[in-house]
Amino acid sequence: MSTVHPQDPFIYTPKEPAPQAMRTMHSLLTLAAWVLYAYLWLPLVTVVAWLLGIRTSYIELYVRNNQVDRTMFLVILLLAIAATALLVGWAEYNRRRFSGPDRRSNPGNVQLPEVAESLGAPLELSDRVAGAKSMTLAMGEDARLSGIHRSTPFAL
Repeated sequence: MSTVHPQDPFIYTPKEPAPQAMRTMHSLLTLAAWVLYAYLWLPLVTVVAWLLGIRTSYIELYVRNNQVDRTMFLVILLLAIAATALLVGWAEYNRRRFSGPDRRSNPGNVQLPEVAESLGAPLELSDRVAGAKSMTLAMGEDARLSGIHRSTPFAL
């Protein structure tokens, strides 16, 4: 038995179903949102797992035998020292490798004759290329710049 409800003006009901591509995109966006939501809960899950791990370690290392296993603590200490040394060594290696002058600095300005020479074009054409924000180039049969169809100058 179905009942007909009056149309609520705040609820959108389309006349036709959405295309498959749009439904797929909405599904992927929903999945991405759920993955992000789960990712945001990871720190809490990590803290709980860490606390459970401490309790389990305490039970395994002390309560089970009613004494402290010194060799196990020595192994844990050596592993902690090795992990710390490895991490610090890797950080120091990367610091030395990537320190120094910034290789992403701005390159020097190129003069118009150099631009004209590299394009194989006349000097006045390279001057128009340097002064335009965007352009459509005309290329010759030899794949060299032969002219400019349309250009947009820089806004000042």
